[in-house]
Amino acid sequence: MKNYVKGKVAIVTGGTSGFGFETARELLAMGAAVVITGRDEDRLAKAARELGAGSLLAVRADATETAHWQHLVETTVARFGRIDVLINNAGAGVKIAPLEEQSDEQIEASLAINLTAAIKGCREVIRAMKPQGRGHIINISSVCADHAWPGWTVYSAAKAGIVLFTRCLHLEMAAWGGKATTVIPAAATTGFKAAANMPVTWPDGYPSAADLARTIVQAIDVPDHCVIEELTIWGTAQTKELNPY
Repeated sequence: MKNYVKGKVAIVTGGTSGFGFETARELLAMGAAVVITGRDEDRLAKAARELGAGSLLAVRADATETAHWQHLVETTVARFGRIDVLINNAGAGVKIAPLEEQSDEQIEASLAINLTAAIKGCREVIRAMKPQGRGHIINISSVCADHAWPGWTVYSAAKAGIVLFTRCLHLEMAAWGGKATTVIPAAATTGFKAAANMPVTWPDGYPSAADLARTIVQAIDVPDHCVIEELTIWGTAQTKELNPY
């Protein structure tokens, strides 16, 4: 079976842990050149050491900052000559709680990292992709885009926005040879809960970040003239608690 990932240049935001780290690992193993980003210099350096061999570049960047995106694009093109794939993975729970308990700052931070950052990143990367006449953007949403839980109002609004944004974006990109895909993962045993100050408990059988990261790579591993519109992946253990069908 042909490997459509080999030789591509891919940026993975939020590449120091979770889905981003495991996706970078898989892409490197399949022969891609990979650029990972993160806000914390020490965590970024640690992730780069752990990923080790292959064509890897680590760039400190805050996905909510336009100037950081511009620097990321310039640095990637200077190193690898082009950008074939952008994976907008950076995100955070910020505060998972009833709406009346959330401050303006928390609401704005959640929308910024989970929605606006991806929009800014797509804009900056497309400026490099369009002259090439090709490019693929993968935006990571969440099953929260389609299913409701108390306390997840702001996060879910942002992730639902990602879905429709990506559909519209694909049509814009298709006009010049590009494409866009939404990957919609369910819960996995990542550091998301701890970062959002939630109780860190996982029922038996929940998938790991590596399990779900394979789906992100599968969305890329298709011929250039084909596109997967949306991919949703659940852990089977979660479907026993919630029937998504």
